[in-house]
Amino acid sequence: MRHRMWVACVIAAHGLVLSGHALDLADVDLNGYTSFEYERQIESAAHGAGDANGSFDADLLDLVLSLRPADDLRIALDVTWEHGAATEDDYGNAALEYGFVEHTFSDALRLRAGKMFTPFGIFNEIHTAKPAFLSVKEAAPTNKPERIVAEASRFFPRWAVGIALRGDARVGGAAIDYDVMIANGETGSGNPFEEDDNVAKALAARLRGELSPTALVGVSFYRDRPGSPEVESLTSVGTEFELQRDRVRVIGEAVVGSTDRVGSGSVTQVGWFVQPSYYCGYGVTAFARVGRVDPNLDADADAGYELVTGMNVAASDHLFVKVENDHVGGSSASSLGAYPGRDYNEIKAAVVVGF
Repeated sequence: MRHRMWVACVIAAHGLVLSGHALDLADVDLNGYTSFEYERQIESAAHGAGDANGSFDADLLDLVLSLRPADDLRIALDVTWEHGAATEDDYGNAALEYGFVEHTFSDALRLRAGKMFTPFGIFNEIHTAKPAFLSVKEAAPTNKPERIVAEASRFFPRWAVGIALRGDARVGGAAIDYDVMIANGETGSGNPFEEDDNVAKALAARLRGELSPTALVGVSFYRDRPGSPEVESLTSVGTEFELQRDRVRVIGEAVVGSTDRVGSGSVTQVGWFVQPSYYCGYGVTAFARVGRVDPNLDADADAGYELVTGMNVAASDHLFVKVENDHVGGSSASSLGAYPGRDYNEIKAAVVVGF
């Protein structure tokens, strides 16, 4: 997993110097992942919101660099190129997914400062790391609910810039880990990773722990007052679990989000999913995921759901092949209500490499 020769070339070429001395090879790690995908809606274009043309997608190439100028200091960054990024033609996206400095006081206390993924739930901090989960895409009901019904909104922002504390320890013999982050939060205008447009700051927190060697649970919290013309405040609370027994694994998550809209009161949105999987042997894991999102509990017939069934084949420690069918449906008042049957199916496949 370490490609130190490449990093050495980069350091030599650019003359990288940190903390008064050049880093040697033992101070540098380079990892990454790439995902090549295919999507095809089974029904015709008029029958759903998927890709009826059947398209190949150079989804992403991520490089993850970790520098250690001292034993208690780490600089981490993740640079991604998505969808065949070509800025000259305005194609795709090139971005710094995260870039932060981390000082370690102990295993139980690490301080971070910079741009980070929002620590919320199961998938957000690994959503670009496609080798880390079974399906082609992360669970939509709690991470990208607008993929299911257009009326839904995000429970939390993907990224934030600020400071964070995190750590792990054992309490009464059980392993726990925690995250607490204070950040600019979302802004109505400008760059939220450079300057906040209001005094209020966002707070994110997560606590996870073992109930037993085969059962994990966690809770997440996010609160922001963006001060935008449309949204006064956003509060989201989530729960998660993981159960493992022999070849069977089940993960799940539920999130409740409350958005106070300027001049129109509060809207409560709920999203959840449950994903069981079974390891069949020879690198093959079969999985299913059922989930639902209701963008407004006070409105009738506006909810949507997904049912994902698929297979993940680990051809080696680094190469994964994923194939699945995503069945998406909704109630009559949702964005899916205009389609015949109010549902559609989309075949998805991916070749994923981690290094």
